[in-house]
Amino acid sequence: MDEMKINSAFTKNLIAKFVKSVLKKKLGCEIDIQLNGLTAAITDGTAHVHLDVDAELSKGELLKILKKVG
Repeated sequence: MDEMKINSAFTKNLIAKFVKSVLKKKLGCEIDIQLNGLTAAITDGTAHVHLDVDAELSKGELLKILKKVG
């Protein structure tokens, strides 16, 4: 089993900025994201990823996302 944990503040901020830009492009919503932790484990060819994320967005943006999802 291979495992990777990201606890560095610099790396977490970099990933959060990347995710924020992707969500803005894909969903058209401005979402403030704080990545608190990321753990990825690979066992027998299967990856398990655990994210600890805080996101802040307006009620309107949340409703917009929910309508797009289904």
